[in-house]
This record gives sequence, C-alpha cells and structure tokens, in this order.
Amino acid sequence: INHSNGGKQVQLIKEKIIENYNQILNEINKYSPYPEKVKILFVSKYFDITNQKRLIEWGFNYFGENKAQVYRDKIKECNLEKVKWDFIGRLQKNKIKYIIANVNLIHSVDTLELLEELNQKALEAKRHLNVLLQINVSEEESKAGLSIEEFKKNQEEYFKFENITIKGFMTMAPYIGNSNEIEICFSTLFNLLKETKDKYPELEELSMGMSNDYIEALKNGATILRIGSKLFE
Repeated sequence: INHSNGGKQVQLIKEKIIENYNQILNEINKYSPYPEKVKILFVSKYFDITNQKRLIEWGFNYFGENKAQVYRDKIKECNLEKVKWDFIGRLQKNKIKYIIANVNLIHSVDTLELLEELNQKALEAKRHLNVLLQINVSEEESKAGLSIEEFKKNQEEYFKFENITIKGFMTMAPYIGNSNEIEICFSTLFNLLKETKDKYPELEELSMGMSNDYIEALKNGATILRIGSKLFE
C-alpha cells in the first residue's frame, strides 16, 4: 500500500509495521522506569481513510491526528468503539468543534485562553475533556507551548476549570539538539511533573518522544510516545 509521506511514496507493509511496533515495545521494556505505563501513539497524519481503516483492521487502536478537519473526517468513517484518538497538533479555537464530541486526549493546550474555550465547549457538549499542557522546555521561538516559568507563575489558573482535567504535560525536544540536550529537555519535564503532582495527583502522563528521540524520552519517564515514520520505514 502506498501513501505519501511529505511527497515521498512509502510502502505500508503489515509485517514491517508489526515488526517495528514490537521493536519499540522491547525498547520500552528495556529503557522505561515503568514500562507498564507507556503507550505507543500511532501518528496517523500520514494516512488517508482507506489505509487508516487497514491499520485498525491490523489491530492498532491508539492514534494521534494533528489536523482538526482530518480528525473529524476520519472518525466519521471509523468505529470509535475500537479505537482511541488523540489530538496532537496546534488547536485553533474555531476548530474545537471538529474534535470536541469524542477526542480521547488533547496534547497541545498551550494557552489559558484555549483552556477557557475548551472548558466552555465541553460544557456545551456535556463532556469532560482530558488535556495535556504543552510546555516549551527549550524555549525555542519556533515552538508553541508555555514556558516553565509561565506555568509556575499562573499554575492555579490552569487547574480551575470544571470540565477539564489536566492529565499531564507534552513537549517536543529541540529540533537540532544533540542527545544530551534532548535528555535535559525530557528530564526537566519529568521533574516538573514530579513536583507538580504533589498538589495535583491527576497528573500522570508525559507525552514526549517521537520517531527520532523516543529512547531518550523513555529513559526520562515518557508515558506516551508519538511515533510516525519509525513504524513504517
């Protein structure tokens, strides 16, 4: 099965994907301090609906989408009793309506205003939403997310919403970081979770680590790995 990955045609081969998936499972057991907590989120932005359905038929059941309209179109076509679908991209307020009804977890909440809007929409939809706060640990200008300082300064503001539970944090490692800088980024977020959890015990998820840096993320306590190309290359 061919599909497009940034213009490149990539072969989608069941055996290959299962082999790569199992390799990551082995690495979870090898590197994570608590392998039983770690989930592999299959980044599904690379797939059209036909290939998406095949992945579900092959037994994969935890996906992350980064465009709200694509999310909406895919979930119309797929049986949501069988799968959990997270939203992992930047979320604009006017796009919340596309995901609100059934999103499992939103990884990319990066402002207080977005939380307020999500809380309001959740209230209207009679839903309770689980979200992660996106923290820009490396403070790169090209990245979204709250700085650690900003989060700490206004901490209580983020946890005041009745229709939202903040389940943890998400971050992206520096784009051009070496392995040491990546480790520092991930361990910093792990420590933030540890120190904030005393007051907010519902904090349990760390969404960090992608295809090129998930080993460093595992060593530093990641509970959700957002894996795309590594699964089918």
